Amino acid sequence: MKVGYARVSSRQQADTEALTQQIERLKGAGAVEILVDVESGRKDSRKNYRKLLQLVKQGVVSEIIFTRLDRLGRNAGEIIKAVETFGKYKVIYNNLDMPLDGSGSAIEKFTLQQVAAIAELESNSISDRVKYGLAHFRKNLKYFGTPPFGYSKDEDFKLIPHPQNWKIAREICERLRTDSKTSISRWLATEYGVEMYPTSFRRYIMNPCLRGHTVYKVDGEEEIHYNTHAALLTEVEYQELIQTTALKVRRDRSKERLHFLAGLFRCGECGAAMSKTGSYNGKNVLRFQCAKYKKFGLKSCTNKKTLAATIVRRFTIAQLIKYAQEITQEIENQTAIQNEVDVEVLEIQRQIEGLKKLGDNPAIANAICDLQEQIKNREHHTKIRSSTMKKDQKLLYAFLQADFFEMLSDEELRSICLRFIESVKYSGGKELNFSMRALV
Repeated sequence: MKVGYARVSSRQQADTEALTQQIERLKGAGAVEILVDVESGRKDSRKNYRKLLQLVKQGVVSEIIFTRLDRLGRNAGEIIKAVETFGKYKVIYNNLDMPLDGSGSAIEKFTLQQVAAIAELESNSISDRVKYGLAHFRKNLKYFGTPPFGYSKDEDFKLIPHPQNWKIAREICERLRTDSKTSISRWLATEYGVEMYPTSFRRYIMNPCLRGHTVYKVDGEEEIHYNTHAALLTEVEYQELIQTTALKVRRDRSKERLHFLAGLFRCGECGAAMSKTGSYNGKNVLRFQCAKYKKFGLKSCTNKKTLAATIVRRFTIAQLIKYAQEITQEIENQTAIQNEVDVEVLEIQRQIEGLKKLGDNPAIANAICDLQEQIKNREHHTKIRSSTMKKDQKLLYAFLQADFFEMLSDEELRSICLRFIESVKYSGGKELNFSMRALV
C-alpha cells in the first residue's frame, strides 16, 4: 500500500493552504492513505509518524510518499534512522521535491545526511530567532502572541481594550455568574458570531492578562509582570468567577468511551464531528448530534437533527454487509490476477539477460544488481499485498455470517470500521452517507 505522510508545525499552518497542498500532491503521486501530523518536526513522538513506522514494520506499506525530507522531521538523527528503517523493510520512499533512488548508495546516504542536517539547522535557527524575539518583547513588556478576547495590540505591541469586543468580554464575565456556559456559547454565536466553546470559559478567565498582567514563559516557567495594561477583571471578580466556574458536574463515564464511529462520523452540512448526546424527549437515550449545532445553535449549523445510536449501528452493519457482498468477488479476481505470471518481472528478467550479453564491466554489473533488487522488492511487495488481501477477504466473508455482528462490542466494531470505512456523513435526513476505503 502506498502511504503518504504530511506534516505542518502549527494549527495556523494547518488552517492555510500549506497542508492542503501537501495532501493534494501526495494524492497525485498515488498515495492510497495519508497520515497527517500537526506538530513540530522536532518531536519524535508524533502520533501518525509513529503509526507510519509501525505500519512499515508490520509489512503493510510498500511505498512512502512525502513532499520534502523535512516533513519527516527536523532532527537529522531521526530522519536518517527512519530512512534506514524503510530500507530494512524494503519500503520505497518517494521524496517529491528531491527524488532519490532508494538504493542506499554512498552518494545517497551523503545527500540524506546533508539535507537532514540542513533541516535540523533551520529548525534550530527558527528556535533561536523566536528566543531572541521573546527576550526583546520581555525587556520592553510587549505582548507576544494573539491577544485574549476583548483585547488588541497597539503599535508598540502593548495590550489595549478592543474597541468592539471589550464590552462583549465584560458581559461574558457577568453572565458567567448566573448563566450556564452552554447558553453563553449560544448567545455569543447568535448575537455576535463569536464561537467560544463552553469548556474554554474557565481557561479564558484564568488568563492573567484579563487582570492586567503580562505573562511570558521562560524555560518552561511563567514570568508575570503585574499591572502592565487595563484590567478586564479585578482580583475580587476573578476569585468569584473561579469559584463559580469550578462547580463539579457528575459525569457519565460511559459517555467518555469512544463510540464505534469515533473519528469517522461527521455532519454532512458543516463537517463538524457528530458527538454523543444523552437526552431526547426526556429520555436518557444515547443519540448523535452535530457538535457545532450542539454548542452554538443554528448560527453555526442548520443540521439540528439527532439520530439514535442504535439506528446508526444498524445502518453501519448493513453497509458493511453490503460492502462485503460487493467486494468479495472483486478480491477473488484480484487474487487470481496476482497468482498469474508478473509481466513486469519477466520484462526485467529479459533486460538482465540482455545486459549479460554486453560483456563484463562494473557499470553493467551495477545495472544488473539494480534490476535484480527491483525484482526482489516487487516480489516482497506482492507477497505483502497478497497477505493483507487474504486477511481482508477472510474478514469480509465473516461479515456475511448471520450472527457475526451480534456479539461485537463497540470497541471491536470500531476497529472494523476504521479498516473499511473512510467517513460517514449525516445531513439530517433518514440516510447516512458512507464512503468506503479502497483495499490494498
